[in-house]
Amino acid sequence: MAYEQDIAMSKRRGDYVDPQRSKVLLLSVWDEYERTGSGHLRETTKSNYRRGWALVDDRFGRWPVGKIEHADVADWIADLAQVKGPDTVRLGHRVLCQVLDHAMRTRRVPINVARGIRLPSRPPARETILTVEQVHALAAAMHRDGDIVLAMAYLGLRWSEVAALRTADVDLVRRRVHVVERATEVDGRIDVGQPESKASNRYIGIPAMILGQLEARVRGKAGTALVFPSPQGDYLRSRNWRRRSGFDEARESLGLEATPHDLRRTFGSLARMAGADLRFIQKAMGHGSITTTARIYAHLYDDELDTVARALDGLGKGAGGS
Repeated sequence: MAYEQDIAMSKRRGDYVDPQRSKVLLLSVWDEYERTGSGHLRETTKSNYRRGWALVDDRFGRWPVGKIEHADVADWIADLAQVKGPDTVRLGHRVLCQVLDHAMRTRRVPINVARGIRLPSRPPARETILTVEQVHALAAAMHRDGDIVLAMAYLGLRWSEVAALRTADVDLVRRRVHVVERATEVDGRIDVGQPESKASNRYIGIPAMILGQLEARVRGKAGTALVFPSPQGDYLRSRNWRRRSGFDEARESLGLEATPHDLRRTFGSLARMAGADLRFIQKAMGHGSITTTARIYAHLYDDELDTVARALDGLGKGAGGS
């Protein structure tokens, strides 16, 4: 009688799950989620999710979705953390959560048992921000394409934005670059599309020091031509470019650990040193939230702590403090 009452109550609440539907294998739920529930995701995200699913599949793929319990997931996370880094563990957990959320939406399970699991913490992010002198030394030491280093450091472009930049996006008269497209390498192929967020579609001012290099790149080209093409005229691929241009060789000779993405982060630092407000840095870099900008570049405001402290000292002295 109590069991029947519980079922009736679940039906009234709308969270009743037919036990037969919970017998489907998690692998089948993943296949359905990938086919019907991930269409809105970018290709890079889909690729990452497929890598995460490989971890989930190894443990739970052949389990009936209704048989997976919270403790099972906790044990899996603990085992995975013994052999994989924190980011990989978190990716696997995120994918499992997405698949179980889909199982909830399709009435296979009443709750997502993967939620609330304690995950391994990430180590502090590595910070490599170059000085102006290091940026120019790196560009000068390369075999070719040193102007790409300058473009990333002084325009704050992501690699995918550099690869997709077209001549029509560069206005030398107004000294503006318009970011309207990105070209991302996914599983060996180039996925071309709109920037990763609305904020990433943006205008960036061109400093005079790199105006000449950009002019040389766009001169005589059609508007649809790539500003920074590969030797074959195609989209640049980061790994090939680093080897061919001498980027890795140059950074090693200079004792630098910088990656192309560090050049973008360098832009934020240099902009701040030039007196730019945090909101300008957010807009120029295409961050969707100023919180993101503040988290990444909080260290750039350390000198202002001393300014505030001195100002407080002045107030204290004015009030008769020692």
